[in-house]
Amino acid sequence: MARLALTICAVLALAACASSPPPPVEVPVPQRLEPPPELMVAIPPPGRIFTAPGVSSVACVDPAGRDALVGYVDALRQRGDAWRAWVGP
Repeated sequence: MARLALTICAVLALAACASSPPPPVEVPVPQRLEPPPELMVAIPPPGRIFTAPGVSSVACVDPAGRDALVGYVDALRQRGDAWRAWVGP
């Protein structure tokens, strides 16, 4: 008799759980944003900037190589700033 009562209670509990629909849950889904194409373009590295030690070069960089190196570092810095600006605060 106790087994029958327990079985009836279990069946009723399962029927009650199965008959009510689950409550709707809204979860924000992160969406992948595509970066602007200008941020995806590779920055070309400078050519040969270092030279052999000599009179015309300081720290093995001649003036043209120095300008190329400074321009490359500036381009990298600007690209980093552009990425940070695109990502936002």
